Amino acid sequence: MASMVSIRHSRIRVLSVILSAGLLAGLGLWSEVTTWDRLVDSANNRLMETSRAVALHTDDVFALAEQPLAHLVPTAQAVIRDKLSENLLFGEMKSLQQSSIFVEGLTFIGTNGRAIYSTSPAITVGEDLSSRAYFSAHRLNGSEGVDFGTLIRSPTNNEWLLPVSRRVNAADGSFAGVMLATIDMDHFIRFIESFEPNGESAFYLMRNDGAILLRYPFRSHFEAGLGDRKIFLEQSRINQHGNHEYASPLNERPRLSGYYRSARTEITAIATRSKTALFHNWVMRSKYPWICLIAAYLAGLAITFRWLHQIRLREIGEQKVAAREAEFRLIANASPDVIEKLSMAGVREYVSPAAAKLFEQAPEDLLGTNVTDAKDEATATAWKAALFRLQAGQNGETILLQRQRRDGSVMWLESVLSCVRAESGAPADGIVVTTRDVTRQELAKRELDALAVTDELTGLFNKRYFSQHLNSFMADHPGTPLSLLLLDLDRFKQFNDTYGHLPGDHCLRDVASAIRSALPDNGAIAARFGGEEMAVLLPGYSRAASLLIAEKIRRAVEAMQIPHVANLPGGVVTVSIGVGTLRRGHSETADTLIVSADEALYEAKRGGRNRVATRAVPAPSLKHSAAV
Repeated sequence: MASMVSIRHSRIRVLSVILSAGLLAGLGLWSEVTTWDRLVDSANNRLMETSRAVALHTDDVFALAEQPLAHLVPTAQAVIRDKLSENLLFGEMKSLQQSSIFVEGLTFIGTNGRAIYSTSPAITVGEDLSSRAYFSAHRLNGSEGVDFGTLIRSPTNNEWLLPVSRRVNAADGSFAGVMLATIDMDHFIRFIESFEPNGESAFYLMRNDGAILLRYPFRSHFEAGLGDRKIFLEQSRINQHGNHEYASPLNERPRLSGYYRSARTEITAIATRSKTALFHNWVMRSKYPWICLIAAYLAGLAITFRWLHQIRLREIGEQKVAAREAEFRLIANASPDVIEKLSMAGVREYVSPAAAKLFEQAPEDLLGTNVTDAKDEATATAWKAALFRLQAGQNGETILLQRQRRDGSVMWLESVLSCVRAESGAPADGIVVTTRDVTRQELAKRELDALAVTDELTGLFNKRYFSQHLNSFMADHPGTPLSLLLLDLDRFKQFNDTYGHLPGDHCLRDVASAIRSALPDNGAIAARFGGEEMAVLLPGYSRAASLLIAEKIRRAVEAMQIPHVANLPGGVVTVSIGVGTLRRGHSETADTLIVSADEALYEAKRGGRNRVATRAVPAPSLKHSAAV
């Protein structure tokens, strides 16, 4: 009888081991599947952020390309209406093309489709362009809006160019021609290559009608490799940004993608990469740990079965508990992440050896301490709030905190807190905390956020962020005093003609540095407004105070003594500054403030340059709003 009981107990023990082994294998498989899902989610997030950066950069480039068209179309219409000399239009075209870093050339096309004048090497005067899609669209459509065409190839240097055009009307509103600007796509290529794309990555720019404006890397057909183009178009109209997985029409392999649609141009940027390549890289990185884990798993099974045949039922139960505890500590000790066991009050009961590297403290020194006893007040507050929510019934929490190393560098740590329960429905009797270093991910995210609002050349804010900040301030603080400085480098075109564009870029960066050094620390915003023009927003500043800041900036620039032989009489780089101010209790708009500062800037130029001028802010008018 005792033998039968022993055999039955032995069978129960063997069955228990088999079930435990299956559970551990299932947990291991589930863990790997979860890791893969997290990797895919991370890749999708990076693709979506990349597409957002590309879309915002596209907005900036197109905005700069539209500026010459906005200036030339009224001039062309005035030449046609008033029968002025065409040399006036041609001269402005040449001047604007030389001053733009993005526009490859400007072309005026007559009503018969032939180029009347062109600064583009890709288009010759007299060339018949009537078959181009943008010409037909403007001739048939009376809209004076901007049209973004599909890519064309330059016959002179074989470079890809993007046509941006606007309709020119006669005095009676009839079709009088097309003003065309061609953008050198090399700027887009350099920007995309700054993300260091691998061979399995691809980037697209798609118009709101589904036409593909750009594919990187270039192929004979721009649509090549972009499956479900219609789905991208429909989804981007519903959600401004998101992700979509599709099968490549080239090899039917799955691809991950992120898209972002610009609200301004309605152009959708799409970044994709091969899901198969991502999986292959993941397998190559994980195969050796998997082999070791499987080998250790099988070895553990063999040892366990032998051990189960040699001890009694009570000893087996005790050994199983000890084995599980040892296995947990083995996994925790081998993990590069810090694994801690806390009481519900936050007292550390176990700390893995990884704490010596990540926390720069020995694990034994941390045992018995409370996580809320941090020297940093923000860290202590975050832990107290997380513990309070877990004690109130929350199952898990995630904390992202900044920590300073002993060498003075800063790192970001992500801690995932999970409650431990003896059985389902029972109150939590402990907390397991896994802490890992996420500094690279956090810095990459912050870098992408900075790229979206920063001018690449000067390091100042870009025009879009400046405009958003100005409009938000006036909406949130109506009637608050506000001053605007508009700065323009004196005779900067002659500087570029004399010294070249690379020294011109260095000059712009030096001037931006001088502006930053002269600004107060109480909310002033400096931005590159376009070309050599910069702007400074001074919330709460009166006219007298803003004039002092403007004069300080003017002297700082002049004091740098940057040689500029064409800028007489001083022979150094100087700036002209226009100051516009809205007094307390005002009801004017942002447009009125900009127009006032712009008029003051031109008054400073007319007065001899290298000076500060101010104008009274006029009441808002339709004429001023249209000018802006």
